[in-house]
Amino acid sequence: MKKIAPVILLSCFTFFILYTTSCNSGGGMAKSKKSNDSTVVIHDLADADGLNPFTSSSANGFYIQSNIFQGLLAIDFKTLKQTGQLAVDRPKIEEVADGEYKGGMQLTYEIRPEAVWDNGTPVTAADYIFSIKAVKNPKTSCGSLRPYLEFIDDIVADPGNPKKFIVYSKEKYILAEEFSGGTVLPEYIYDPKGLMRGFTIKQLNDKKNAAKLMSDPKIDEFAQQFNSPQFAREKGFVVGSGPYEFIEWATGQYVILNKKKNWWGDKTGGALYAHPPKITYKIVNDWTTAVTALKGEDLDVAHGIRPNDFLELKKNEQFKQLYNIHTPDELSYVYLGLNRRNPRLADVRVRKALAHLVDKKEIIETLLYGMGSPVIGPINPIKPYYDKSIADMPFDIDKAKALLKEAGWEDTDGNGIADKLVNGEKLEMKLDFKYNSGNDTRKNIGILLKENAKRAGVEINVVAREWTVFLEDTKKRDYDIFCGGWIQSPILDDPKQIWHTSSDHPDGDNRVGFGSAESDKLIDELRITLDEAKRNELYKKFQEVVAQDQPYIFLYAPQNRLAIHARFNAEPSLNRPGFDEKAFTLKQNWMANN
Repeated sequence: MKKIAPVILLSCFTFFILYTTSCNSGGGMAKSKKSNDSTVVIHDLADADGLNPFTSSSANGFYIQSNIFQGLLAIDFKTLKQTGQLAVDRPKIEEVADGEYKGGMQLTYEIRPEAVWDNGTPVTAADYIFSIKAVKNPKTSCGSLRPYLEFIDDIVADPGNPKKFIVYSKEKYILAEEFSGGTVLPEYIYDPKGLMRGFTIKQLNDKKNAAKLMSDPKIDEFAQQFNSPQFAREKGFVVGSGPYEFIEWATGQYVILNKKKNWWGDKTGGALYAHPPKITYKIVNDWTTAVTALKGEDLDVAHGIRPNDFLELKKNEQFKQLYNIHTPDELSYVYLGLNRRNPRLADVRVRKALAHLVDKKEIIETLLYGMGSPVIGPINPIKPYYDKSIADMPFDIDKAKALLKEAGWEDTDGNGIADKLVNGEKLEMKLDFKYNSGNDTRKNIGILLKENAKRAGVEINVVAREWTVFLEDTKKRDYDIFCGGWIQSPILDDPKQIWHTSSDHPDGDNRVGFGSAESDKLIDELRITLDEAKRNELYKKFQEVVAQDQPYIFLYAPQNRLAIHARFNAEPSLNRPGFDEKAFTLKQNWMANN
């Protein structure tokens, strides 16, 4: 028997090492452990703030809720247009010709005949009327939703058809269709005692009746029940007409939804759909761990992936055999909220000085790796009424110093921090920058601002907060600066929720204290202007007012950074979160050799 030459043995061994190494580092044929698994596992960076669709305000909560609950209408992920969901179709909209609401509008809806609740009873106009009353109850924590439903003056059910009703409004609200078509809750679950039946929509709308309502024991009892954690996270109390049943929420770990066995929507001939038998939202509050889970196929979907991780995944050939990678544009923007009630930030010159200390170009190029574009206001650049004439605030430390000095902030004691006497008290320009823990991009925005601000005599302390604590801090106005983001929609913008002074309260979303009689009047007029050209001019005036006041430092609109397991038929969307998990189906014979 011949001996194999050592050089040949060495060559074979070297080839084996090189081959196995290349397979493990991104080369070679990937092997999947999930070829026939139709369950969808979606990454979440943090727990939602609750699963009550009327009291929750977090984006991740909304995404989960959209599989449990339904509205009369929904936005189609492909066309980005309104379509019937619980309703047979979009409403018939007419001007009211006479009577109490003459000159206003009426919207006629009909709920699908197949639509039933989990107990088998039909979804009716009574459930819709209850849902509107729940929001209009002055003691429910629905402050962020309430402004959108102010236009509803009455709802009248059809006496001959319990699934048909008319919504009446004295005003011609620009988003009447969109917000009259919102979520419907089962009255038998959320108001088993029928507490809200004793109140009419008119009574709940009557401002003269406000004090009486606030002291009414039934109003209070319902609100305490509705606002309770029970209806935000307990099985049997988080119930909707949607295709999925809420099963379990383990804080900091996961939320599990199972497809209902006899969901009524499966009988609509394909008009409604829900394919995965189970959806799990897996909470991983660290991107390094989350990316490892992706590579190990423990997650099927991740969105908003940390930019540097996303670029690394795009280069990993093995990963790309298992996942499809997408970068759709996003209808959202990231901003820094400035607490105008803080005496250090009350002067607009200080707020503008801080804006000059933010280097958007460096943020986009260094932190986002170019996957974003700068924004200058609250309107998305894709909208026709985006005001391109508003100049962005350039990064300019000297300008920031000059504005601070003009506002009376100078370093009088030589410690490197600007100071000022305010009401007889010496204050230093020291500010906390809060962000949600686990979001490294926002953390690094704070660090960049800290470095730039130091050169202008401003001391920034970067502070992490767990997601729900972070949200609570912003609601309580317990912050100096916070890094946040707003999810936007392809429909028209209504600034009232975020920018009107009536929304400046703990349950409202005007968390920076913006607004005046002038800006409120502008917003109120914009909301009822149906003429597109006139409305667009009002939008532009509104953007100018916001720019002049500088309540936010507007940063950027990101591109979504999305990975979806390749075993699914799944298309990305401009609509957040960038995908529609209900539409996921398994590909036939995908990687059949696995």
